[in-house]
This record gives sequence, C-alpha cells and structure tokens, in this order.
Amino acid sequence: MSQLATYRSAPGLAPRPSMGAYAWFVGMAGSWVAFAILAITAGDALRDLWTWVQELPLVAEIVLWVLTLPWMLALAVWESSWDEWLRMLLVTFIAAGWTVISIPRARPRGR
Repeated sequence: MSQLATYRSAPGLAPRPSMGAYAWFVGMAGSWVAFAILAITAGDALRDLWTWVQELPLVAEIVLWVLTLPWMLALAVWESSWDEWLRMLLVTFIAAGWTVISIPRARPRGR
C-alpha cells in the first residue's frame, strides 16, 4: 500500500492545503494591500491604469478582465463617479470577499 493511501486512511487526519494554496493566498492578500496603498497614496496611478485598460483593443481588454476580474472590478468601482464612501465600501467588500475565498483549506476526503 502506498504512503498516500495509508495517510488518507488514517483516522482523524485530513490532507493539508498545498504550498501553492498558501502562495496564492499571500499573492491575493498582497495585491489587495498594493491596491489599497495605490488608492490612498497615488490615486493618479489607478486613474492612469484605468485609462490604459480602456484604450486597449476590445479583445485584449476582455482577456485582461477575465484574467484579473476581482482587481478590474475594484478598479472600475474605484474610478466610478459614485460617492467616495460607497466606492470605498464596495472595494473593501470585493477585496475581503476574494481574500476569504482564497484562504487555503484542506481538501475534502476522497479527492
């Protein structure tokens, strides 16, 4: 019997999340920290980024939105004309939601 099969069959032990899961979480949390720092200290940088994204060819813009959805959504909200408190609240909810989703969890048994 392989070591993996023995490990899975041991009672009370659940497989741990992989190092990749932890790396993804650190990257996700770090990118939100970077977004917050840019929003607080260099709002023009986010505005310039938003302008650059809007000037991309349509296909490239769609690909960028698909690959970076949570950040693009937060950027779109941040650059909207809504009240500042509402923009801050929505960006905070987006960042918190995607960060919580990214928390490493043990895989369910049998997978």
